[in-house]
This record gives sequence, C-alpha cells and structure tokens, in this order.
Amino acid sequence: MTLESIFSKEQILEYSVLPMSECDIRRRDLIERRGVDVSSVKTAIVFLMPYNINDGDGNVSRYARPKDYHFYFDGLKERLEPELEKAFGGRFMGFSDVSPIEETTAALKSGLGVRGDSYVILNERYGSYVFIGEFITTLDCETFGIKREDYTIKTCEHCGLCRKSCPMTIDNMGCLSAITQKKGELKPEEIDYIKKYPYVWGCDICQDVCPHNKGVEETPIEFFKKDRIKNLSLEILDSMDDKEFYERAFSWRKRETIRRNIFIKS
Repeated sequence: MTLESIFSKEQILEYSVLPMSECDIRRRDLIERRGVDVSSVKTAIVFLMPYNINDGDGNVSRYARPKDYHFYFDGLKERLEPELEKAFGGRFMGFSDVSPIEETTAALKSGLGVRGDSYVILNERYGSYVFIGEFITTLDCETFGIKREDYTIKTCEHCGLCRKSCPMTIDNMGCLSAITQKKGELKPEEIDYIKKYPYVWGCDICQDVCPHNKGVEETPIEFFKKDRIKNLSLEILDSMDDKEFYERAFSWRKRETIRRNIFIKS
C-alpha cells in the first residue's frame, strides 16, 4: 500500500510531505488532545481538496456552493486515519481549518503551489479553488517515498490583475466577501457595494481574473459536485430546514445575514 494508492481512491491527486521542523506550529494543544506528544510528530502530509466545477456565474461564492467542506473532511479523516496507520504503522491525525499548523504556509513549502498576491495558494492543476488538509504523523517523510529538499515559498508573477479587479481595494474598502458576511447593520457605502456586485455571500472577483485559474481542472471529488447552490434566493433560503441550512458554509452567520443581503439586492 502506498500513499498514492490511498489518496487516489479518494480522488485526491495533489499532496506532498513536509517535516514538522518546517511547519509553523500554532496550536500544540490540538495534537496533545489526541494523546500525542508534540515532540514525537515528524511529518505533515499536506493535501488539497478541490471544490470547483464550471457551473457559471452565481450570487454565491464558488467555495460555498457545495455543502460545507468540513463535513467532507470529517468523513475523509475517519476513513483514512486507520487506513494510513494500518499501511505504514505509527500514528496519524487529520486536521483541516482548525489545525495545529499554519496550513497555507505548509502547502506552499511542500510545493503544492505558489503564493498569489491575494494571499491564496495557486495550484497548477486546480488553481486557487482548493481547501487544505493534512495528516500529521509520527513517521519520517522518507517513509512515504517523497523526497523534497527545497522548502522555499514561491510566488506568482505579480501581474496585479487580482488587485486591479477588486472593487474594494480600489476604493480602500477592505473586502467585499467580508461585507457580505458582516452581521447586523451595514454602512450606506457597504450597502451600495452589495447592490452593485452580484454576491449575497462571498466574492470570487480576484480569483476569477487570476491567470492561474484559467483552464484549471474541475474537482473529481463527488461531494463537491452535488447539492450545489450557485444562486441563493429567499425562496430557497426559506425552504431549507435547519439541518439543510447548517450543512452550508454560509450558515455560520445565520439566516438573518443572508436574508439581509438578498433583500438589499431585491
């Protein structure tokens, strides 16, 4: 059994290894809660979970169109932790988002992409339309047959399209995605931006203009292909029961935030 055979069954094609000595460890407690001493972990197996398909423009950011990826990762972790331990020995602990390490830095150092000016990872196969996960293990990198010697973070070509295309950067207003997620009342200028641009949740402007995102592959992972909502209306929102709603990334700001944004655009 190889790392490639285990990941390929899950349609995960972009992965690499990184020594823990190269990782920025920020949450030691997350490792310790698993009953493992931080000094005993040696490697992070970093991988990408692509989420995008070419389903056209919509008023919901591409990452939030499928169900929340945390549900996908939780299932993946339950499947792969025991499989990895059976195949290689040692101890494996899966993390994503809430992680002991700074994930984007780890992915960049492990060679999974270059850093864009909009602070995203740009992968050659999937562009920036990816989530990051990792399995932290007590085994050495050499165990997995992947040898890396250069942990330098590489950057994009700085063409400037992402910043030139961002309406908020141009007007020194912060981030449109953050405004759509802001709870409570909005300032008049914030309301104007929601009216002007198509999004009721998130924003993809800087990603969609990036040359690294042109012609990238769609996700092969079935979870991200189904149950997608690219346009969110009041009818769709109100028809969702609480279980359905809380399976979505946009649920973390509650229904009132989304409903407000939809009303603004109506």
